[in-house]
Amino acid sequence: MPRNTPHSLAPRAASRARRASAVLATSALVGGALLVAPAAFAAPAPGDAPNDLGLTGADVMTHLTELSDISESFADQGYRSWNSPGYEAAAQYAEQVLEATGAFTVSRHAFDVPYSEFGEASLTVDGTTYTGSHFDNSEGTDSPVTAALALPESADGGRLGCEPTDFANVPAGAIVLVQRGDCTFEAKIDNATAAGAGAVFVYNNERPAEEGVSPDDQLTNVGSGPRNEEDSPAATLPQASGDALAALVTAAPVDAPVEGTAVIEKQFLVGQSFNIIADSVAGDPDDTVVIGAHLDGVAEGPGVNDNGSGSAAVLALAEKIAASEVPNDKRIRLALWGAEEIGLLGSTAYVNDLVANDPAEWDRISSYLNYDMIGSENFTVGVYDADRSTFPAEGVNIPEGSVEIEKLYTDYFDTIEQPWIDTEYSGRSDYQAFIDNGVPAGGLFSGADDIKTEEQAALFGGTAGVYMDRNYHTINDSLANVNRDSIDIFAPAIGYAAVALAWDAAAEPSPEPTEPSPEPTVEPTPEPTAEPTAQPTAEPTAQPVPSPSATAGPGSRNDLAKTGSNAEGSPLPAIGAGMLVIGALIAAGTIIARRRPQE
Repeated sequence: MPRNTPHSLAPRAASRARRASAVLATSALVGGALLVAPAAFAAPAPGDAPNDLGLTGADVMTHLTELSDISESFADQGYRSWNSPGYEAAAQYAEQVLEATGAFTVSRHAFDVPYSEFGEASLTVDGTTYTGSHFDNSEGTDSPVTAALALPESADGGRLGCEPTDFANVPAGAIVLVQRGDCTFEAKIDNATAAGAGAVFVYNNERPAEEGVSPDDQLTNVGSGPRNEEDSPAATLPQASGDALAALVTAAPVDAPVEGTAVIEKQFLVGQSFNIIADSVAGDPDDTVVIGAHLDGVAEGPGVNDNGSGSAAVLALAEKIAASEVPNDKRIRLALWGAEEIGLLGSTAYVNDLVANDPAEWDRISSYLNYDMIGSENFTVGVYDADRSTFPAEGVNIPEGSVEIEKLYTDYFDTIEQPWIDTEYSGRSDYQAFIDNGVPAGGLFSGADDIKTEEQAALFGGTAGVYMDRNYHTINDSLANVNRDSIDIFAPAIGYAAVALAWDAAAEPSPEPTEPSPEPTVEPTPEPTAEPTAQPTAEPTAQPVPSPSATAGPGSRNDLAKTGSNAEGSPLPAIGAGMLVIGALIAAGTIIARRRPQE
């Protein structure tokens, strides 16, 4: 999961209403206000969980273990980063799993990747070299920059550099030390650039000791916004280095400033990566539910939670969809995105491609579900806050229908009495390109670099006052540090959301039950008498009712051999007589119209 996001795309208002109404129709089943009975996917009785395709944490862990092994085997080659052999190996594994289901057609979607190759990032002062790290898209130095060191200063004495006026006393050409915090890295670099900085080093800010973060820890794999070739060269430093250098600058006489030499070696290149796209064989291709997770990780660690966990859930979901006795009514498109960690590039390229080159196919997508980190070691159960009830999400486009997707999850968790919290609807993962183009979206998130509160620890366990995932983007994001309890909670919710959006029976109420017609009775024939009757009466005969097999072949919508089954993997709850009524209606030739909005 990255810290930066790409440039927003223009929304497509024309398709927004259709998508919103599709999700609204589906979400009615969980709103608690259905005034119809019985419902084919009604809220469960107390103690009964909603249908979730039987997806379990154990199913997810099977694939997560494999992805972990793959990542660890390429530890010296960038683990599962977007252009590494580990990513290719993980992709091949995923493709094998998807193809083995027999329920999906699998393809690769290739896209170009602007990327950087990093060399040295350092600042040398008085013979001591302080090693730094790179921002993903910041500029590098063409040659070493030697200049005086300077600090920004705000009205309250802070060193955050969030306002252009903070740099009023910074001489042109200086190497500026800026403290992390309060505003984006991009803003800090832009403000320093406007002041004519020769180079910029952002040093980590203070963290409480109990968070387990050392002052020597680097800021790694951090974003500074889209590339701007006019920016000053920029890199990061650990807190300890920044504090030590800031103290030297503060103590130096005005007429004898501290000088240093900055080296920020970087090359900007263009490569290629790919997404994996798997379309279900079953389901209406004119109404597509997309469910995605990013498969790539960072080069600093195995990325088992971020985001092997979400990818493993998608693979386990594919197997449950394939095992379902009743096929999905809407097409399900499973997507494993590439190059998410360097700017959401895979999902953005995919959306851009459809919008520009196949708008008809783009308009068939009615919703998107995103799973990015579901096994954080100090987890919370987070649902994307589409209704902005906790987070304002300023500047984020939230399409109509997204609130209803949020409610799918929250009502599910309420039904099983599982606590949950809002997590920011920030566009900071692969749903951004979808919402920017008007597709309703939602998802789940177990937490990354947010601090867990006392209230959250009371709800979910774990440790308050520390990150929700202390291993985020580090070498310790390993299988050993994945929280199985978190996986066990999120997995069935993922199965449930798929059923709720992609099966018509989940969204449509059953017809009112009717009393069965009495069987015709045959009066007994009287014994013949010697005197024959003048008008013999013919006995009534019952008319046969055509069976489903007489009017439809195997696999058709009228083939109900498996409909209503309570076998494991069936997406329809057993509803006894209600389903028998539906079967009889179909057998009699009644057409049950799908409740899809008209184009």
